[in-house]
Amino acid sequence: MESNTVNTSLEISENSKEFLMESAKWARFLAIVSFVGLGIIALVGVLFLFSIIPMTSSNSEAAQFMPPIVGVLYLLMAVLYFFPTIYLYRFATSIQTALSESESNSLELGFENLKSLFRFIGILTIIVLSFYVLTILLMVVAVILK
Repeated sequence: MESNTVNTSLEISENSKEFLMESAKWARFLAIVSFVGLGIIALVGVLFLFSIIPMTSSNSEAAQFMPPIVGVLYLLMAVLYFFPTIYLYRFATSIQTALSESESNSLELGFENLKSLFRFIGILTIIVLSFYVLTILLMVVAVILK
């Protein structure tokens, strides 16, 4: 069986190149700001993890365990936040390289990272919405059984 492939090339207009370059500049800015935010979240997580930041002035046992728990949650949040940030940064740098050097491999890599960014955010959105639905169902069941 023979497969016939049609090789079509996509030409990007000058307006599209300008739009992509502008998008890449903003994406790079947002990625850098996100990296800074990520660093702050991780730093606060480490401070909480080692109980440098007290949560309350109470001496109860429960209050003593809260800062490490909050620290772990912050560090998990930083790890989760890292992936969309790196995808956004890679998109921006690849698109800028592709447009400035007319390199199709960089353009493809940029769009691959954009796809990965949207896929990650989409999956995360599905997970969060599932937790919302599950929480609402559990609340309804708790009210009914009360």
